[in-house]
Amino acid sequence: MDLGVTVERGEIADVPAAQALLAEARRWLADRSIDQWQDPVPDHVIEADVHRGGLFVVRADDGLAGMLAVADEDTWGPASGSALYVHRLAVAHRYRGAQLGPKLLRWARAYAIDRGLKWLRLDCAADNPGLRRFYERDGFAYVRDATVPSPDGRRTFRVSLYQRPAEVD
Repeated sequence: MDLGVTVERGEIADVPAAQALLAEARRWLADRSIDQWQDPVPDHVIEADVHRGGLFVVRADDGLAGMLAVADEDTWGPASGSALYVHRLAVAHRYRGAQLGPKLLRWARAYAIDRGLKWLRLDCAADNPGLRRFYERDGFAYVRDATVPSPDGRRTFRVSLYQRPAEVD
């Protein structure tokens, strides 16, 4: 599938750049009073993404343009089914408007299909209506709200769970 970008498996050397990308997104969200990613993701979480082969990046001459992590399990519960879960989808501010977010989601759907998975699932802050609309425009359907722990385990917060069939349209 030609997305016009190359998605590569992330490496340990990418962890600082991934953290910088997430920090940029955290500041942007905080400026809009959105409680998403306000708890820093510990390095060991991103390092674990790398070690299990689940961190993917889009490189540009000026650093990472975008990233996402994928996993085959999540907090959806034991009856979650055959799904790929997207986490930490982030696009550098300088690439906003380049449709990199939708391209990464299309890549994730193809990745899920290649693994024989039926669903692509994700969560986002329940109080982030703009992001919720973004996912709904991409074909994701709202499933329910849930309470999850922050990446550092210090608190819990509400997220909205979304899914869509993995089939590429």
